[in-house]
Formats: sequence, structure tokens, C-alpha cells
Amino acid sequence: MKIKKLIALTMALSLTFGMTACGEKKDSTSNKESDKQIATEIKDPVTIEFWHAMNGDNEKALKEITDDFNKKNQGKITVNLVYQGHYKELFSKLEGASKANNLPALTMIYPNRLTAYVMNDLVEDLNPYIDNEKIGFKKDVWNDIPEFLRDNGMWNGKHHSLPFNKATYLLFYNEDILKKNNVEVPTTWDELKKASEQLTKDTNGDGKNDTYGLSLNASVGVDSSFWVEQAGGHLINEDKEELLFNSDTGVEAYDFLSGLVKSGSAKIAKEDNYITGPLGRGEAAMGISSISTLPDITKICKENNINFKTAVLPQGKENAALFSGTDVAIFNTPSPEEKLAAFEYIKYFMETESQVKWGMNSGYLPLRKSILDSKDFKEYINKDCPSKGDAIKEFDYGYCDPKVLNGYAIHDNMSKALDEVLLGNKTSKQALDEALERAKKEMEEAKNSVGQ
Repeated sequence: MKIKKLIALTMALSLTFGMTACGEKKDSTSNKESDKQIATEIKDPVTIEFWHAMNGDNEKALKEITDDFNKKNQGKITVNLVYQGHYKELFSKLEGASKANNLPALTMIYPNRLTAYVMNDLVEDLNPYIDNEKIGFKKDVWNDIPEFLRDNGMWNGKHHSLPFNKATYLLFYNEDILKKNNVEVPTTWDELKKASEQLTKDTNGDGKNDTYGLSLNASVGVDSSFWVEQAGGHLINEDKEELLFNSDTGVEAYDFLSGLVKSGSAKIAKEDNYITGPLGRGEAAMGISSISTLPDITKICKENNINFKTAVLPQGKENAALFSGTDVAIFNTPSPEEKLAAFEYIKYFMETESQVKWGMNSGYLPLRKSILDSKDFKEYINKDCPSKGDAIKEFDYGYCDPKVLNGYAIHDNMSKALDEVLLGNKTSKQALDEALERAKKEMEEAKNSVGQ
């Protein structure tokens, strides 16, 4: 099973637990392998494990769906949820399980992390299951999953994973501050810049801003890909393995982003790490963050009587919204019946009832477009969580980050480049050029370490 090679790969990917990925947009039903033998029937009772990193309300939602599945398949399939700690712990335990030849049937995992396992032929090709007339996905369900999420886990035209817990970025804003200053919710970069300037205030005249127009997470450099995409660019051409983030569009994005911070109308939440604190304390009129921070923002805003709302991301030259989160994958080391049981669970997770529960009870988004038409989910959005309604609007122009080997090098070096620009040490072009060379070198080293 080429375990030594896998160890080298996973070591090369040791920093990638915080990154997401996006697969190739190819025909999802192409490359059928009719000669591959898969189980299409479970004759004897099967018990499998699903390794995950969900806790709190997310784990409760997952447990409810899993209990429903087990009851429906009583005497036939039992799925045991196994909490393995946070992401880093989960991925470490998966590495250990691969060395011991004891991988679970199911796991949640970032696609860029899964790359190492795919390269070592440890992950089940899902196409023979998806396309099978007897056990495959119903076409209406399959086509209802947004393509960019559905094909998130494709390698060489084959699905090796499917979406699991997904979130996207939104504009959060203090409605009272905007109304008080007669500022409309910005919908474009120009409007965002103008609004940020108008909402930055020194109310007591001490020469220091008491309210900032825009708050940004400390991870803004790592998360900066959507600014590049909105400027009309891309981080990489994965087919050619060509890095692109230092292009004119990348420079434009960094000039705009750094300009907001340098002007004082935007502030990076370095002490709080997230916009949660500044927005929740009324120190920021607006903020940009993943919807995964929504529970914390809701809590602190409620405690401080802050009236916040959300909107889709302001548009640059293009509309673009980064969707982050893990996929779910089936390893190919279990028995054929266990792999079939795992696939049946994934199908059940994608059913309407399951996705309504997941969208309403977890901190993540439903994974099918038609869930918006569900009576229960509509009521939930209108009454309890309009932010998820805003997030789902971004399905129309969503994308995911690349999953190339050691792809975190791209984000890490882009973050360092932004720091250099903000410190005034380099121009955006200089910093991004150097970042690209460093990322290229680190990615080549990862490939060379495994003989690729």
C-alpha cells in the first residue's frame, strides 16, 4: 500500500488542515468503469465507522441524521460516529490508521488532504456507485447538488469524495450604524471602499478611530483568494500546475485590500483573530467572515444589543464566493459490503429530509439548491437565520480553493505577501512575485519528496 510514500506525502501536507479545495469541472458521469466489481447488495448486517471532527450543535445534528439512517436500515447497516477531536487530531489519526492498515470506511477530510491518499490508491472511486442503476444517485438529487461542490473531490475525472460541511463568506454589518450614517449596504468594491471610509469615526476627538468601517479576520491573507477571484483572476491553473496569483488581477486585489487597511478605514482583528469581537462590541460597522463564525457573532451581538445583519459579498469585476469545509470520502480498504454501506449513508445524508436538518441544526449550509424551496427551511431562514439564505445565494458563483499537493504553500505565502505590503516593505507586485516563487519551490519539494 506504499505506506512509506503516504507518510512522506502527509508530512508534506502537515499544514494543510485549514485549507479547502476544488476539483475539476468535468462531466460527472464520465469515465465509467463498468468492469470494476462493486457490491450492490448487503446480505449480512454491516457495521462501519464514520470518523469526524464535529462537536457541539454540529455533532448533535450529525447524530440525529445518523440515528435516523440506522433506524431506517435496522438489522442491515449500522453507522457508528467516532469523534476524533478537532481537524488536526482527526487528520493525525487518519495518518496513523493508514500506517496500521486500519482506515475507517468513512471520514470527513479536506480534499487537499485527501490528495495524498488518492495518490496512494487508498480512496474508493465513487463513480461506479454514483452511476449504478440499482444503487446510484437519483438524477434529480445528483443534479441538485451545486456542481462546484459536487465535483469538489474529483481527481482525473473520478469522484473520490463528495461535499459534507460547507460554509462561505459574507458581509456582516451593524444595521444601526449604517442607518445612523445614511449608508447603504455596499454591493461593489467601490461602494465598500466608500462606505468603509464614511463609517470610520473618531467620535471623541482624540485622534484615534473609535469605529472602523470594516473589520477583517486575522487570517485575511490566507483567505485572500476570493479577492483575487473577484478581481477576475485565479490562484492557479491546476491542469497545467501553473501559479497565477501574481498576475495583474492579483496585484489589483492586493492593492485594493491593502489600501483599505493602510487608509485606516479597515482594520485587521489581530487581537481577536476574528471579526466577532470588533463587530460584537460595536467597534466595527462592517466585517467579512465565514458564516461558520455566525453562532459566535450572534451570541456576542445579542449580549451587547448589537443589531447585525448579513449580505452577499460586494462584487469586484466578478462575483465570486469562496466555499470552505470538508468533504466525505470512502477508503477502499474495507470490504465491498462495508463500502456499499458507506455509500448508502452518503446518499441518505444528501436526501431532502437530512439536508433540511443539517441546514437548520448545524452551523453549515444545506448541500442542495432545492432545500430553499422546503417549507421548513424557508420558515427557518425567514424567522431564525436569514444569513444562511444570503449564503445560499452565493451558490450561483461559488468556487473552492485548489487541492494540489501542498497547496497550502499558496495561501501561506500569499499571507506573508500581504504582511509585507501592509508593512510598506514591498509593492503588491514585488510581494506576490516573491510569494509565487516561494510557493512554487515548496510545492516542488513536496512532489520531489514522493518522487512525483
